Amino acid sequence: MTAPARLTCTDARGACGVCHGRAGVSAGARSAPAPPFGCNHPCPPTVEHNTDLTRSAYRVRPSAVRPHSVRPRSPHLTTVAPTPTKPLLYLDVDGVLNPVCPHPGSGYTRHLLLRSEVLLSATHGEWLRELAEVYELAWASTWEAWANQCIAPLLGLPPLPWVACGGFNSGARDGDFAPIVRHAAGRPFAWLDDLIPPRLLRRYADRSDVLLLPVEPGQGLRRRHVDRLLSRPPRAAHLSPGPPGSRPSEPAPSPRRPG
Repeated sequence: MTAPARLTCTDARGACGVCHGRAGVSAGARSAPAPPFGCNHPCPPTVEHNTDLTRSAYRVRPSAVRPHSVRPRSPHLTTVAPTPTKPLLYLDVDGVLNPVCPHPGSGYTRHLLLRSEVLLSATHGEWLRELAEVYELAWASTWEAWANQCIAPLLGLPPLPWVACGGFNSGARDGDFAPIVRHAAGRPFAWLDDLIPPRLLRRYADRSDVLLLPVEPGQGLRRRHVDRLLSRPPRAAHLSPGPPGSRPSEPAPSPRRPG
């Protein structure tokens, strides 16, 4: 989802290299990491990968990007067919895999992608590959198809299905959740995002087929999120069978609490 235009570091000690003037970032704040593209964005500019030891640049070939970026508003333009045997796991990038202000020494590497600074961790790649044993991973981010070109290779992930979230409207009632529900098409799913509305958290708190996990954007994905996803993945509601030709019954409602 789209990050705020400017977020202030909460590290009063000034130890955060991202927010306190090192690596070319202005002191006191970090610019928004969201990729600068729109509906008709051309082929990506030079993508630079910066580490402490190396600095290289390459240009993504237009032919490698155009099939995924044509009509990016459609949630049906995915590169991998759904696997009904697994629940879906929708991944945000900014605020989840690309935190705003991680703790110094937490293993993040700076990358310049589409002219924006992005922080990524190899540990996240290991966790996501572990989650891929249980879930079918999918992008639900303003990066859209560009996540497969820029983010996935750096985390050791294959191209993933993606949901069109670039048209996010902060005034919309359900925001990015509505296209996720349409894409899931009734399958159980989990959603990792830093801007999940509290109203949705309350609505789906007791659902067995939907798991919404909010992530603190300052710290990003943590091991506790992974453990929660692996311990109790969302599952389809089981409907009791009826006589031949009859319609399946609805799941029994949860008993009310006394008082």
